[in-house]
Amino acid sequence: MMLHRLKLKVVYGDALKADKVSNRLKMRVILIAGFAVFLPFLVITYYLFSETRVMKLLIIGLLSALSCVPVVLYAYAKGFGRPFRELWRERPEELKWLSIKIGFLYGFALYWMILGIVEFLFGYQSFRAALISFVASAAARDGFEIGYLRRLEQSGEHKMKIFPDGRSIREMFPVAAQKIVMLVSTAIIGGALTGLYLGPLLPDPRHQSVAVGIAVGVVATLAYAWALDVPPSRRTLIRYFIWPGFTMAVTYFLILAYLLRIIFQITLSPEMDLALLMSACAGWLTLESLFVAYLQWGKKTSASAISNEELKEVTS
Repeated sequence: MMLHRLKLKVVYGDALKADKVSNRLKMRVILIAGFAVFLPFLVITYYLFSETRVMKLLIIGLLSALSCVPVVLYAYAKGFGRPFRELWRERPEELKWLSIKIGFLYGFALYWMILGIVEFLFGYQSFRAALISFVASAAARDGFEIGYLRRLEQSGEHKMKIFPDGRSIREMFPVAAQKIVMLVSTAIIGGALTGLYLGPLLPDPRHQSVAVGIAVGVVATLAYAWALDVPPSRRTLIRYFIWPGFTMAVTYFLILAYLLRIIFQITLSPEMDLALLMSACAGWLTLESLFVAYLQWGKKTSASAISNEELKEVTS
């Protein structure tokens, strides 16, 4: 659900950062989008202030996600640099997919992350209402970046097929299926064992978040370094550990922990609870890290231009 964010940041980040004018416009779009959803989010946050019932939280989350749909479409059009009506006539299927994937599903996932941040990191409920606005900002940011890359693609400055690049994790497995399964399985088992050991020692969710961020972040960074066709620099690895390694590991932990502990209300022993969450985060982020590394093979030319024979040589 958040793989597109890793692609945008890690794979296409250079193209996005190069255009300073576009970056300034993106910040303006994010601010405008925040003001545009002020009224619906005002209603949402009013009900969210002290709400704890599961069904109410689900309904509020759905409303929050629905509010992000027009935000992401608006931001996409601004990033593309063309009126929305024209884009809708030209590429309705892509915009529908964008609405569902980035506007709704991504917004829904971020909603649980926000509740996890406040529930487990800050420890009081009133602040979580203010943080919900972050969901709309993230949707606007990603919508703008996708629209901008799509404009570069149309002008021939950037190669990208369909949102965000038409390439799924499935294409990676024929290249080195056994090694991928082995690495992901090792990450899952390692995460489970680490969680079993740390669970009784770290009862505080804040300490758990840091532990998951460090442990899973290191594993994801090592997997990323292993899967690249060219050895990365130390600076690249440090940057990858900070984001997405540590940051996304904590994000996944907060989402899964809130769903497991608060929404589904599954009570486990401290060691089993953390083992389950850490293993899920480790497997999730390790697989994504392998894939974003794979997408960067032959980046100076074109990853899609590399033949299967060449890909097999890299992983042998």
